Amino acid sequence: MRSLKIIFLLLLPFILSYCGEAENKNTDYVKQGIEYTNQQKYDKAVESFLKAIKQNPKNPEGYYGLGGMYNYKKMYPDAEQAFKTAITLDPTHFNAHYSLGYTYELMGRKDESEKEYQRYRDLKKKFDAMAKED
Repeated sequence: MRSLKIIFLLLLPFILSYCGEAENKNTDYVKQGIEYTNQQKYDKAVESFLKAIKQNPKNPEGYYGLGGMYNYKKMYPDAEQAFKTAITLDPTHFNAHYSLGYTYELMGRKDESEKEYQRYRDLKKKFDAMAKED
C-alpha cells in the first residue's frame, strides 16, 4: 500500500501538468470559436466549440458559444439544448439564461422567454452587487 502511495506521488506532477494542458487547450478552442465568430467564419466556430466540448464536456462556455452559433443558423432546438446544458453546468451563467430566453423568443415561446429573461435580470443584479463589494 505504501509503495502505491509513493508511485502516485511521483506521478502526480505529470497528471496535473496534463490536466493543465487539457484545460488550456479547451480554453483555446473556446477562444478560437469566438475569433471565428468575429471573423464571420461560423462553420469553423461551430467546429471549435464542438472541440472544446469534446475536450471537456463540463465546460459551459463551449456550450454557450455553440448555442449562439445554432441560433445564428436558425437551429433553435439545438440552441435551446446547448444553452440548457450550459446552465446545468453553471446555473449562475446569466448570459446563458439571457440567450435561452432569446431562443425561446425566436421560437415563439413567450412565457418561457420571459422566465429566462427574469432569471437573467436576477442573476445579473446579484453579480453586479457582488462586483461593487470588491
